[in-house]
Amino acid sequence: MNDRMNAAIQKLRDIQDKNLIGGGQQHIDRQHKRGKMTARERIDCLIDPGTFKELGSCVQTTGYRIDGRKSDAPCDGAIIGTAKVDGRLTAVYASDFTVLGGSLGTQHIQKCAQLINMAAQWGIPMVWLLDSSGGRLGYTDLPTAGVDWYFALISRYSGLIPQITALMGPCIAGQAYAPVLCDFLFMSRGTSNLWLGGPRMTEAATSEKISADVGGADYHMKYSGTCDVVGENDEDNIKKVRKLLTYLPANYREMPPLMPTSDSPEREVADLVEIVPDQFDQSYDMYQVIKEIVDDGKYFDIKETYAPNLITCFCHFNGQAVGLVACNRSRPGSILEIDSCDKYYKFLQVLDAYNLPLVCLVDTSAYVPGQEQEEIGLLRHIGKILDLYATSTIPKVSVVLREAYADAGSMIMGGSRGMGVDVCFSWPVARFAVQASTFNLKNELDMGLENDAYEGYLNRSREKIDVFEVAESWTAHVVDEIIEPKDTRKKIIEGLEIAKNKKETFLPRAKTHGTSPV
Repeated sequence: MNDRMNAAIQKLRDIQDKNLIGGGQQHIDRQHKRGKMTARERIDCLIDPGTFKELGSCVQTTGYRIDGRKSDAPCDGAIIGTAKVDGRLTAVYASDFTVLGGSLGTQHIQKCAQLINMAAQWGIPMVWLLDSSGGRLGYTDLPTAGVDWYFALISRYSGLIPQITALMGPCIAGQAYAPVLCDFLFMSRGTSNLWLGGPRMTEAATSEKISADVGGADYHMKYSGTCDVVGENDEDNIKKVRKLLTYLPANYREMPPLMPTSDSPEREVADLVEIVPDQFDQSYDMYQVIKEIVDDGKYFDIKETYAPNLITCFCHFNGQAVGLVACNRSRPGSILEIDSCDKYYKFLQVLDAYNLPLVCLVDTSAYVPGQEQEEIGLLRHIGKILDLYATSTIPKVSVVLREAYADAGSMIMGGSRGMGVDVCFSWPVARFAVQASTFNLKNELDMGLENDAYEGYLNRSREKIDVFEVAESWTAHVVDEIIEPKDTRKKIIEGLEIAKNKKETFLPRAKTHGTSPV
């Protein structure tokens, strides 16, 4: 080996060694004092040990401030590469907050964009470990022309490969669009913030003082619904990302991985009759039902405290990954409204994109009526679920536990054959109805035959058609089979087996989408 090659190799090693410590030990210590991991520690937490293959490891830029000062930017604050997560290849990007606050420079943007392109071409998931102060303000290297490309690529590859963001620090202004464009957003409690305009920016622009809690993980979980999962800290957040990946395929062409289980598909669940009261005015915990019927009692909740009247979670039946949607009767009436419609819609989009079957546990009354919900567009939100449910091509299995009333229970929860459910089961106590009974009640109220509208509505809502009457006249349109509660698990597994090879196509069209309500 000649001297020229030796010198080049040594230079490469020197740059890589320097880049390994990012912004230096002082900034690493500061990151740890804030209760946060460094970018490379986060990558190590996510991946199988020793599998990270870095790309762009020798990038080393210099940031020039407008006042003429300069700062080194190892890797330009972006660490990218591929690694294995539970043995499956995954693309990983981590912003390095120890390097100029993880801000976006031109090289930083280019590295991200190239990794998204490669992940889509290779057909592997993309995980973003985000902790960044946003655009590199105050520097001559302001990448405004690159951010639009960054957003466009995330959008264009949406539904082709799973894209997951784990936010563990600030994310402000324009960059805040990136996490919400991904399939899932995980946020660390106490250290992550997602703002279009943070407290200082908002006060400077409008004089409004907003709470520091606005934009935090719990805020976006409970109020805005932007966050899907909250982690207690960086490690917990990343471990939950690892768990989610076990339910997802590598890309839209593949099926989700099978999970080995010793839980028998023939297992009976006799305790369900003790958990679910046969009196319709008594509530119960739907999570207990889910634990009883899924493999090993394990599930992965999505948007747990947002619109909690509807449960959306991932689980396994006989090793097969599915998405489960259930009415939560521990919440008053489990009535569906705008927030729960949004929650359901996004979840169903993900299931249909990545070939995950939908299982619905139905026990719901009608949509909540009232002026407030009408004014803010309840009909539009119902309509977009109707549109997506009817056009989704994944296997769909439903079980009606007690009530399937009106549009909520009979259509978008899979209690009606005409909407596209593949197999619909029902417990013997179940009751069905259409919205017409409400209009009949209205006529009686108009005629002065009922003094108390509230009591009248409740009484009328119990005068429904039970499942045995359905069997006499509606069977072809509603229920495929009446089952005993103890057989719920094995019947769901039977339904999934029946529908697993379904091929559903629609009339060909040049565009890949319709015009669903917004």
